[in-house]
Amino acid sequence: MKVKIDAQLRNAAEGGAFHESEAWAQTEYGGRTVAFAAPMRVDGVCVYDGEGFTVTGEAQTVLYSVCGRCGKSFEEPFSFSFEERFERTANEDEGIYAYQGDVLDLTAMIQDNVFLHLPIRSVCSEDCKGLCPVCGCDRNIVQCDCVIEEPDESPNPLSALAALLNEDKEV
Repeated sequence: MKVKIDAQLRNAAEGGAFHESEAWAQTEYGGRTVAFAAPMRVDGVCVYDGEGFTVTGEAQTVLYSVCGRCGKSFEEPFSFSFEERFERTANEDEGIYAYQGDVLDLTAMIQDNVFLHLPIRSVCSEDCKGLCPVCGCDRNIVQCDCVIEEPDESPNPLSALAALLNEDKEV
């Protein structure tokens, strides 16, 4: 995803709005496949300050996701805001991206932000009941008769201290 910046290079401090849309291929990240159901749409502004660009904006797309409760596939709207810095020489330690000539290549920056903003666990709906931990049926479809045993309450490690406390006596 590339943005022309020749006008901003000639007129420092003038912001240049951009609107880009591009289809993205699926990618792997942290053992998870990130697949896109819609093109990535990016709306933003880039401002040149004489040394580099500050790029701010918002990105939107739709992801193919799997529900963390019931295991069904669904399409999940996904968006994030960003504010990033581009300079002729990149400084990865400071989170600065490099650019060359009169074009900002936003691809690496957008990909980094996608990975940064991915939900830890996606859910198809807030009221998803998930799978029964006993029989494995989808509780959104079938109401099973399984009895879910509550875990044994292990003794509180501080309960011995409570036995030492005698509220009737002064210490």
